[in-house]
Amino acid sequence: MSVDDAAGIIERFLTDSSLYPQEWNDFVDTPQQNGVVEGYRKRCYQLDPLVNRPGGQDPGALAELRRIVNELQSR
Repeated sequence: MSVDDAAGIIERFLTDSSLYPQEWNDFVDTPQQNGVVEGYRKRCYQLDPLVNRPGGQDPGALAELRRIVNELQSR
């Protein structure tokens, strides 16, 4: 997976427009061979319980995901 692919998955999750229902879960649960993407995936994995839950999402975790998208798009 490229950094652009990862940014797209995170952005789609944030805008509730995933390509399929489990796209986000597949991303956070699947280790990546690209070391850069893997580092970001691990960050997302840590944030997942705060953003992928019933009820409200944690605003700080959502902001962190937006920062991750910006970082990935800047690479």
